[in-house]
Amino acid sequence: MSAAPPRIAVLTIGDELLSGEVQDTNLTSIASALSGIGMRVSRHVTVPDDIEGIASEVRALASRHDAVLVTGGLGPTSDDLTGEAVALAAGVELVFHSHLEQNLLRFFETMGREMSPENLKQAYLPAGAVEVPAAGGTAPGFMMDIGGALVAVLPGVPREMESMMESQVLGEIKSRLSGGPVVVTRRIMTFGMGESDVAAQVSDIIDRGSVKYGFLVMRGPVVIKLTASGASREEAEAVLDEEQEKVASRLGSLMYAVDDEPIEEVVGKLLRERGLTISTAESLTAGMVSAALANIPGSSDYLRGGVVAYGAREKQELLGVPPELLEEGAVSRQVAEAMAAGARRLFATDIAVATTGVAGPGTGGESKPAGTVAIAVAHPDGVLSLERRLPGPRPMVRNIAALAALNMVRLHLAEGPG
Repeated sequence: MSAAPPRIAVLTIGDELLSGEVQDTNLTSIASALSGIGMRVSRHVTVPDDIEGIASEVRALASRHDAVLVTGGLGPTSDDLTGEAVALAAGVELVFHSHLEQNLLRFFETMGREMSPENLKQAYLPAGAVEVPAAGGTAPGFMMDIGGALVAVLPGVPREMESMMESQVLGEIKSRLSGGPVVVTRRIMTFGMGESDVAAQVSDIIDRGSVKYGFLVMRGPVVIKLTASGASREEAEAVLDEEQEKVASRLGSLMYAVDDEPIEEVVGKLLRERGLTISTAESLTAGMVSAALANIPGSSDYLRGGVVAYGAREKQELLGVPPELLEEGAVSRQVAEAMAAGARRLFATDIAVATTGVAGPGTGGESKPAGTVAIAVAHPDGVLSLERRLPGPRPMVRNIAALAALNMVRLHLAEGPG
């Protein structure tokens, strides 16, 4: 029997995380970094800014895991309690380090500011801890052993945490915990069906072999997660390659990318490969489609421009939508088609995509119910369009509509006008 993979826990700290005031993105970053070395997070816990609560959770996690990664609470303010709490969990005192004081003084000097006395708390580390130098901020991290587990404590600021993970912590984890099986997860991105329908497409191969399946519903895409283990990363990747081929053969055009490549990047690659240009005409999505396309570096190679025509007059004057099409409302396939054709004409592009719809919660005087979306793609051989009713609140309808517009362009480019 092969050895079990390392057990790694993540502890995120902060009242603001539990209240929802701040989104916890550190778990995602840590999980991604660990995946890069063939490891994964076994458990995640979030606790408030409370010394006893933090110390108790650190002790509990260290007793059941090989490593515990702690983020948050290393700053200079009264609610930054992590250093003291971890020292309590380890049963040691906090020790002052004069070189950390000098680092702090230099930091504030370069900023042209006088250091407040509160910052000196960041010059204390638990006895026996190994410093992880600060990365762009004032707070150093540290690593130490508690109950046989490696405990790495890092700032909650994402960019600082990520830099310190990369420079110090990942190497320590790898040197201590490698030797067991390597676990690799691959994400298959799909768009166009719900979770149960996507699962039905691969139902005959789910968990039939050594690859574990999981499903994740995002704001539009549905992700199939494939997880495999092996004696090396290469071995696990080879298993996933074979499984991915099976999945791809069943999904067909539902599958648009692997490992979180955004759909706008996929569309951009297709446009660049074919030497084509694109423009947008948006009502419902109000610039979301063009903004997504412009997010990709080098998008000026193919993106020529876009029009946000929210009102009927703007649709007529900017895009040339015939007034008679708007007499019964602005939400129809015919209006979307006219908008796309108008944008293609205005910007002289090979392709144009248009969106119109009713985001809700009301109908705004439209005859169509809330959630109704019409999308069109104009191309040299004509125009194609669709009309659907989407579920969910206003932000979800707009987000899915923007993704659907990009997906419609993708399908046209990949498969042709049909």
